[in-house]
Amino acid sequence: MKKSSIYLKTFSLMLSLGVVMSASAMAIASLKPSSSSPAQQTPSESLLARRPRFRAPGVRSSRGRSGGTSRGPGMCYGEQITVTPLLPKINEQDSSKEESLVVESTVSPAPKFLISVDQTKATEAEFTLLNANGTEVIYQQEVSLENKTPGIITVSLPEPATEDEALVKVGQEYQWFFSVRCDPTDLAGDLIVEGRIKRIPKEDALAQELADATELEKPAVYAEFGVWTEAASSLAELLENNPDNPEIRANWQALLESVNLGKLIEKDLVSSSGSSVEN
Repeated sequence: MKKSSIYLKTFSLMLSLGVVMSASAMAIASLKPSSSSPAQQTPSESLLARRPRFRAPGVRSSRGRSGGTSRGPGMCYGEQITVTPLLPKINEQDSSKEESLVVESTVSPAPKFLISVDQTKATEAEFTLLNANGTEVIYQQEVSLENKTPGIITVSLPEPATEDEALVKVGQEYQWFFSVRCDPTDLAGDLIVEGRIKRIPKEDALAQELADATELEKPAVYAEFGVWTEAASSLAELLENNPDNPEIRANWQALLESVNLGKLIEKDLVSSSGSSVEN
């Protein structure tokens, strides 16, 4: 069993997550049809059909950690790799300046987290969810990296049978960490990325839009309501299940480019095959 205290060490990376998302207008736009028929639309016209914007639900002051959305390049088994959470950026900042950590929104009791990992000899990683203050481990999952890198790993929390069993409660904020095990004998050698997430109530308007939407349309609906977590994860799931669909792939490309993550477009999407860790 891994000790959660590793995630509270000062070398843990502070993420600079995104709020300025006007460029994301093109990200998931074609997932809802415009008044024109599909046959009359070019791909670019389809992508411009809707212009979702992400809104920042809250900003938290820095805890003095270095900035950026990536952890790396860092050394892992003698090679330089980068670990990148798929989260929007505010902008690039000098790591010596005071920064802010944006709290992303979710409406799900079991949100999914997307993390890109470069090709590496490391075979294990660990995902940890803590309370807002970092004093309690809510959930841990060991994640296999074998035959999954380079790739974008999807880490899913377990679906609760009832709301009382949900790990992520409405109105609560959480920290999360993803740690690549680069030296099994020394946890200080881990490459770590982190984020913050808060579950918000699902507005009646959002619930109605989702009820009326097809699976292809749902990412755009989430985007229009400012829910990045489900917008990104639902689109990633669509692409993983439909890798040869050019429309979905175009939307995925637009989404990543809108948050300056275009370099990750060619990476495969893979689900985690980890197991929970008892505490």
